[in-house]
Order: sequence, then structure tokens, then C-alpha cells
Amino acid sequence: MSTAPGDNDSPDRNPLTPNEAPKPTFEPGVAPEVPDSGAAHPSDSGPPTGEAADTREAEAEAAAVTAAPHAPAASGVFSTETFGIVGLVLLAVTLFSGQLLEILTSMLLVDGQPIGADQITQIRTQIMLGGAVALLTVVVSALALVLADSRTRPWGRWVSAAALIAGLLFVAVAAVSYLLIPEAAPMMPPVME
Repeated sequence: MSTAPGDNDSPDRNPLTPNEAPKPTFEPGVAPEVPDSGAAHPSDSGPPTGEAADTREAEAEAAAVTAAPHAPAASGVFSTETFGIVGLVLLAVTLFSGQLLEILTSMLLVDGQPIGADQITQIRTQIMLGGAVALLTVVVSALALVLADSRTRPWGRWVSAAALIAGLLFVAVAAVSYLLIPEAAPMMPPVME
């Protein structure tokens, strides 16, 4: 019999390779179940009665409460997260088009001086379109917050709330811009030579 370490093939003598080592199995955030001694639970001979039944119900409720935050979040096509992202995209369209802020600035600089009737029509159209997209942002974001429940991801609520607040601000900008549109300048008769 050889005493060299490579000659002995018995399972007790060979160390496990890293791939063969036992690996722990666990889920993050979930406490492992520890079997108790059975003193708190009655024997399996019959249904629980009295305090034992109350204890089992309380344990089941506690397990449901602790498991709820770790349950997978509700997702899908019509979820809070989806409507929150749609609201964010609509807000980006309103923000990056820049029409509402530019028109508000122009109306503040005009300061009530009359402008041409054709310009007024164009300005009103731009305000209505920008305000409609901002109002759509508010509606979609509010719908996202209505759909939120305990399983909604936190970022879905934050995105929806931020888009709702910013959308309301853009609706207010559109309303103020519309109210600041000055009167149309009187038409000048054509000059005859």
C-alpha cells in the first residue's frame, strides 16, 4: 500500500475541489426557517384547538406580513411603472420642445403691445398644443399614482409624482401664456400710390 497523497482514491482522503464544495442556498432578505422543538405545537393527532390554533394563525399572519415586502413587484403593461415612464416621456417632449417657456418669455417681453393677428393665431396654436401635451402628462402620471399599491416599486412612484408636479407647472405656464396674449394690432389699409 502506497502512502503518497495522489495514490489514495478514497473519498475521505481527497479534498473537494472548489466546484464540488457544498454551496449554501438562501434568498436575500428572507430569514431561514429554523425548525423548533415542537413544544409550541400540539401533536399531529388532531386539529389545533384553543391557544395552539391562535398561535398558528398569528404565526401565519406574521409570516405573510414579513413576506409581503419581499414579494415580486406587480409589473406588466398597465402598471404604475409603465405609466410613470410614459408620463416622463411626455414631460420630456414638453420640456425639450421649449415652446411654452419661449412663448411665456415672449409674452412677458411684449408687455401688452399689439401684435399681428396672424401671429396671435400661431401663438395660440402653439400654446394649445404644448398645454395639451402637458395636460396629458398630468393625466398619465395621476393614473400611475392611482394604480400604485404596496407591491409597486418605489422608483415608479417617484417618477410618477415628479412628472405630475412638473406637468402641472407646464399646464400653469400654458394658461398664463394664453392669458398674456395681447390684442391684435389694427389692420393698416394698403398704401395707394
